[in-house]
Amino acid sequence: MADSALQQQLDEVRSLLSRARELFGANPVEPPTEIAPDPDAAKRWLL
Repeated sequence: MADSALQQQLDEVRSLLSRARELFGANPVEPPTEIAPDPDAAKRWLL
């Protein structure tokens, strides 16, 4: 019984996700393009 309830919830989540993708597209917010660590933020380790 718990498995069927869990499966029903999973199906509902998938349905809502599909609808959201139809409404907003796959990436509603453009992913950042310039992600780079600050070179001075960490000490360089020499081996």
